[in-house]
Amino acid sequence: MLRRLRYLTIFLLIFLFFQFYKFVRIRITSLDLPKGKIVFSSQIDGDNEIYTMNINGSDFKQLTKNSATKISINIAIDEEPSFSPDGKKVVFASGRQGPENRRILTDIKGKPIGQEFSGGTSDIYIMDADSRNQTPLTYNTLSSHPFFAPDARKIVFDSLLADNHNLKKMIDIDGSGERILNFGGGQVEFSSDGKKMFDNFQYDISIVDIGGTNRKKLTHFNDYKQTKLGIKFAISPDNKKLTVITSETGKMYRPDNIDDFYDIFEFYAMNIDGSNLEKIYRIDGSISDRFCGNDVLKSRIGHIWQFKFSPDGKYIIFYAGFIYKQGIYLLNLENRSVINLTGEKENWDEILDFTFTPDGKRIVFIADIYPKNYYLHAVILRNIKAYINYLLFWRSTPYYDNKYICIMDIDGKNFRKITKLPIGAELGRDFIHWEK
Repeated sequence: MLRRLRYLTIFLLIFLFFQFYKFVRIRITSLDLPKGKIVFSSQIDGDNEIYTMNINGSDFKQLTKNSATKISINIAIDEEPSFSPDGKKVVFASGRQGPENRRILTDIKGKPIGQEFSGGTSDIYIMDADSRNQTPLTYNTLSSHPFFAPDARKIVFDSLLADNHNLKKMIDIDGSGERILNFGGGQVEFSSDGKKMFDNFQYDISIVDIGGTNRKKLTHFNDYKQTKLGIKFAISPDNKKLTVITSETGKMYRPDNIDDFYDIFEFYAMNIDGSNLEKIYRIDGSISDRFCGNDVLKSRIGHIWQFKFSPDGKYIIFYAGFIYKQGIYLLNLENRSVINLTGEKENWDEILDFTFTPDGKRIVFIADIYPKNYYLHAVILRNIKAYINYLLFWRSTPYYDNKYICIMDIDGKNFRKITKLPIGAELGRDFIHWEK
């Protein structure tokens, strides 16, 4: 009996020590951090649910709950959560409504324009940031990627038709006033004052009124022939400038007579009204680039996923993927030079998203980082956990990842990992709310 009590005491002391260590580590890590809360989906309990926590790892909360055991009938995927501008609401996509009835879409005159996707649903939901009042805004659709307008009264999202055509839509937060912004989806951004919208419909940038009316094309890359395969844009913080990235595919011939395709990305700057369009940078995947190194293969750019103006408007920060090399880059708009901010700091697998701290001096980003002992974590320990979950709880184990909240100065200095995210964490568009 005394031996058991001794073992129990030792176990309790070890547990209390690690809890105290975690408490102290979080407080020390948080000394110079702004107060921010992150919202994300995770497969930690077997299927996608919505969670929030402070960026230092404290105050972890689960907002949605849909069991994912083999005997459960209440299984749903909740994902792509985004905060409202004031942080009081969260909008997300959910498949909890199950198989839907077919529904014909009509325009404002009642003319049929297409059929909603059939065979499984993903609808837009809204809830309070503490998980209360979970309410559907769409019914029996295949909708995704929701985010709030600056006034927090409207939500923009994608919707897929039965013929696989994408629509970009807007709906009021009470579920009324659903309307189509454009046929084709793509990127939609609001002006800094929230009075206008911009999109990249049909591979050119257009400005439209809130609600999608009075469309005016600002660029004309594809007026005569469609050469641009992709186009993205960002709006400056002062609402005076637009920066645009276009992409197209080139082809070169290797000595072995095999066609080799590569991407060309071009950066443009212009006024918010479309005037004074100017090319400011070009990345040609057929040649080595000075900020990618001398290895031609490693300099082949694969994709630019996102880019934003820095809060002071001096730089363009973008996340690009290269063969064997990816990271967050800075384009200096004054001297038009590019540097790799993340560099060789870690063994990057994937960078999910990034944003800026309220003072504009640091970048917070989410990254999947290969651990040094990858085989131990990803193969041995994960398989042990998988067997335990299946045998005891009839629950599947999510794939392995190693995602961290990271922070660095806007010039790439003072990088550090803040805290680790749960397995299978994925982000929506506005994944961090900074507290004032």
